[in-house]
Amino acid sequence: MGKYLIKSEKAKVSDSIIVKGEKALVAQQDIEKNTIIFLYEDSATDTRTRTSIQVAMDKHVEPGEFGAFANHSCSPNTQIIANYDEKTNIAEVLMLTIEKVKKGEELTFDYATTETTVTPDLLNKTCLCKSANCRKKITGFNDLSLADKMTLITKDITASYLQITDK
Repeated sequence: MGKYLIKSEKAKVSDSIIVKGEKALVAQQDIEKNTIIFLYEDSATDTRTRTSIQVAMDKHVEPGEFGAFANHSCSPNTQIIANYDEKTNIAEVLMLTIEKVKKGEELTFDYATTETTVTPDLLNKTCLCKSANCRKKITGFNDLSLADKMTLITKDITASYLQITDK
């Protein structure tokens, strides 16, 4: 069973602004850049789910009852940093703000910065983030255009196991 090593009081699960009728992680106060929202530790599995976070090639972690509510945005205000220990099969998943987040805003990350692909129910689903840089559909890194892959890599928020292929 996983556990939170850090769980910020600055965010809570609340109604989503982006996805009506769903829940999300929402800032309860202004949050500065480089603030840890959560650090979660658990055993990794080979199973990709709608709420899991990929931590290594073909390894995933369910981020608990708090982290599971982190929604997607093509212009995220957080990044996920994962540390996976192959010997113990334990992973740590850190959510860190990459810009100042205002009270009431959702805490989001770009699924394509951690996932090689997403589950069939999410793949190519219409993106609802409404950001100026919206890619219009939800995908994993491998399903992006070369230009979109390059954009993410230059932002330095993609997981180390995500590689540019000939697509």
